[in-house]
Amino acid sequence: MKRLPDQRDTATPHAPSGRTRLLCLCGFLSPAVAFAAIGLAIALSPWFSWRRNALSDLGALSSPVWPIFNTGLVLSGLLALVFACVLLEEARARGRLATAGAFLLWLGSLSLSLIGILPEDVGFAHFLVSLLFFVLTPLGLLALGSSRLLPRKEGGPQEELHRGLVVLVLGLLALATWILWGLSRPELGISVPEIIAAVFISAAMILLALDVLKGHF
Repeated sequence: MKRLPDQRDTATPHAPSGRTRLLCLCGFLSPAVAFAAIGLAIALSPWFSWRRNALSDLGALSSPVWPIFNTGLVLSGLLALVFACVLLEEARARGRLATAGAFLLWLGSLSLSLIGILPEDVGFAHFLVSLLFFVLTPLGLLALGSSRLLPRKEGGPQEELHRGLVVLVLGLLALATWILWGLSRPELGISVPEIIAAVFISAAMILLALDVLKGHF
């Protein structure tokens, strides 16, 4: 059977183009920018408490550090959007599940930028985009990870199955963080599940970026 022009053997590593390599760096820069902005904003805010506050409190217009926090999230989201576009291109060869996962990551990345554009002062709109980020992004990781576990005619190296499983588990952990926090209701601010879920999401993004760079996606 003749292979379609946009299809390739996903079981065999392929060398990504120079453009793909360059754009793929956004997958590494996005978490770095986000955590740098969050860390700097917290360091400059002695009033911030992990027991009382949400991370979004740092971006409220009444906060002295709102330009740092919000700008960091907007830039991080834009970088993640670029990387999600790379994943969309690469995912076409893997089928609908991978493509759907990459699209969910794209939507989650857009939501991240909107969190910075719509601070908590605007009310429901901020809550909505925050919810979309913490739901759509892990769901995208679940879809991408699952797509690499599905059997294919070409087969596939065991290493690829392991990487798919790690992405899948990281997506599950990001969602489970919120479920556990909601069920246990610990005496902690919502900033705690926010930062934990963000760490899991960032780890998965970096792993995906490494895979694209190595030609394993």
